Amino acid sequence: MRIDRVEVRVLSTRYATEFRNPHQEFPGKHAVLVFVSTEGGVVGVGESWCDGGDPGSVVTIIESDLAPRIIGASVSEPERIWRSMMATGVMSLKGSALYAAASGVDIAIWDAWARTLRQPLHRLLGGHSTAVPVYGSSGLYAEGYTPESLASDMAAAMDRGCCGAKIKVAGATLEEDVERAGAVRRALGSGPRLMVDALFKPGVADAIRLGRALAPFDIYFYEAPTELRDLSGWRTIRRDTGIALSGPEVEAGLDRYREFLSKEVVDYLQADAIICGGVTELRRIAALGWAFRKPVTYHASGSAVALAANAQVAAAFAGADSIEMHLLHQALFERLWDAGWRIENGALVLPEIPGIGVDITPDSPIFGASVPGD
Repeated sequence: MRIDRVEVRVLSTRYATEFRNPHQEFPGKHAVLVFVSTEGGVVGVGESWCDGGDPGSVVTIIESDLAPRIIGASVSEPERIWRSMMATGVMSLKGSALYAAASGVDIAIWDAWARTLRQPLHRLLGGHSTAVPVYGSSGLYAEGYTPESLASDMAAAMDRGCCGAKIKVAGATLEEDVERAGAVRRALGSGPRLMVDALFKPGVADAIRLGRALAPFDIYFYEAPTELRDLSGWRTIRRDTGIALSGPEVEAGLDRYREFLSKEVVDYLQADAIICGGVTELRRIAALGWAFRKPVTYHASGSAVALAANAQVAAAFAGADSIEMHLLHQALFERLWDAGWRIENGALVLPEIPGIGVDITPDSPIFGASVPGD
């Protein structure tokens, strides 16, 4: 079970339509995939977050700083390996980039260990359930993308079996966002969940105005309502809108999640295995949410590897509220459905196959060229 090779590949997807969120356009998306191979021939796969810049920075950390530390280690020791990887950040300023890099390696190690034991990862971790409530996520902006088109796309997610939908807000005028949210609520009807994501864009006053304007549409949670570091602002928004808040989504490390909980600024704790420190750290965050009596909602807007890794942890522990399935960022998703993943009665159902449930190897022909997206 000893690791004898670590390889990194970047999968690039280009989109025909240039959608955007409140901060940036999406002409395409990169996925940094990490492969850990054992002497016995088992290959595990993980993913590292790389949005907001060139993926090369994360790749360099993995190849130069982390890989040499884990060659020769056993995949049955993910906790010890995780601590060794994170020790490289004690005297550096790599910060969140190190967490993202370590996340991909850590997920790949857990995948390889579960495959070695011929166990689905959610069973190895705890086995609470085999299904997690799933919502369709996108609701981006684009030239000519009308509220009616948005509503139709969100309704299509419901037709696929999702329990609700999430759209972006704070990327247009208040009036436009109200029109978009209203169209989606009418398309979904009164039962399904409707979430909104401001992506940390508005100031506190604007976030309150936006929340109050959207409140009539029965918002299940208001994600990332203001600047990530302004926790007093989050508390004010939560108090003055009366809407449940979700976050912090892109934070890394257990301490920041503890801070969001101890300062009572979120109703739904939100984390992502490919950002926060991998499966090893995400299971701690899940336990922390349980200790504070806050349900955990799992962010996932990477490839199928990201969705699978988060779903495995979500299914392993009690307290999972939901998992995000992005409707635009769907690289490798066909491998999920081919492997037996399915959406049924509002939930993502995990197949009983070893590891995280995605089969892909570093020698796949998909690497090296952009692949078309939707």
